Amino acid sequence: MAANFRKSGSTDRQMSRTVSVIAWIACIAGIMLILFDLGNLSDRNIYLMVGIGCVVAGIFIFLVGKSFVIARKKEDQENGRS
Repeated sequence: MAANFRKSGSTDRQMSRTVSVIAWIACIAGIMLILFDLGNLSDRNIYLMVGIGCVVAGIFIFLVGKSFVIARKKEDQENGRS
């Protein structure tokens, strides 16, 4: 799959930007959901629970995306491409 991604002309920087944008969207959506019904701080508040999940997922997406870019750069260095 990574080989197909490279053949399409996309770069690591574009992939990193795309993943970062998706992560930011998830975090912002989570913050909006948390702020939507902040007065009811309980485990029955679905907006709060889904909002916290979106924020955690956004951070996870960001970290996984950055780790893939680092791994690909390391692979390129080992193969002598860069």
